[in-house]
Amino acid sequence: MTVRCRTKTRPPGDKLRDEMPATVTTATRTPNQLLVALPTLERDRLMAEAMSRFVEPGDVLYEVGQPLTAVYFPVTSVVSILTILGDGTAVETATIGREGMVGVFASLGDDLSPNARAVAQMGGELLVVDIRRFRHELRETGRLRALVDDYTRALLIHVSQSVACSAAHSVRQRLSRWLLQTSDRVTTDDVRLTHEFLAGILHARRASVTEALGELQGLGIVRTRRGGTVIIERAALEAEACECYDVIRQEYARLLPVEPSATYPATGTVSSTV
Repeated sequence: MTVRCRTKTRPPGDKLRDEMPATVTTATRTPNQLLVALPTLERDRLMAEAMSRFVEPGDVLYEVGQPLTAVYFPVTSVVSILTILGDGTAVETATIGREGMVGVFASLGDDLSPNARAVAQMGGELLVVDIRRFRHELRETGRLRALVDDYTRALLIHVSQSVACSAAHSVRQRLSRWLLQTSDRVTTDDVRLTHEFLAGILHARRASVTEALGELQGLGIVRTRRGGTVIIERAALEAEACECYDVIRQEYARLLPVEPSATYPATGTVSSTV
């Protein structure tokens, strides 16, 4: 899955302008599942100094070779992890949304990303936790450690299944899977990404992606528009997707169960946009 996209970086001095204390915003309606699964006291402690950030597509969360200073919990945003090759080619190896966290290698004691860049794929809110606070809570909070370990296992299965999917399944099957997974992460049927970006994610020619979308639209399953795709018949799209969608979805559900009654804590004020 080769991704060629423009990314945006900001000078370090912009941090205070970009981030504000977290609050009940869109997180109330679409909470991060790792945070929701924590007991209230442990979650409140972790989020005591958390910052809310709204990102736009292309915003960089961490860069190759730079030390990680924070971990990120997407709420309404979706983040791509891109492995950067020697010639500058960026290959997507994982897509992370409200089911997980960005910077999971911090739980293994590593501060450096030697070959990967984290880039916002779809804009929206994420919650930022300082790496020192995160590691302190890992040591002090048994449930957080267990959740992060389970999430790491699910993420590894996700990555390995995606590699097999890219090698074995058609563009139409992979496109259907990817649209469903992204929709799950942002809890909307409106997937706001261009054909060009989808082609990069799927490691396919843009013409092939346009053709596959046209076929799905002809069947009444999706509706394409400038800058995005709307899922109309979800069950039909699931039938079009390869088995990888169910394998990945079921593994996250098995390892990261979320109580339906869980609520998100209020911890501050609304952030400004990036």
